[in-house]
Amino acid sequence: MCSTGSPTTPAATQKCSECRELERGRKQAEADRDPSKVTDFNVLILRHRMTHPAEP
Repeated sequence: MCSTGSPTTPAATQKCSECRELERGRKQAEADRDPSKVTDFNVLILRHRMTHPAEP
């Protein structure tokens, strides 16, 4: 199994539906044992998180 870790934080995932959807896709890619797709989702998650306002 791929152990690339998640670039999301639990608080962010709970607040944003797009974060939840991207995280769900990343987890599915891990379940499918598709490391390339996991990497793709990690990049998408990081890019999306950059649109979130900075946390104090």
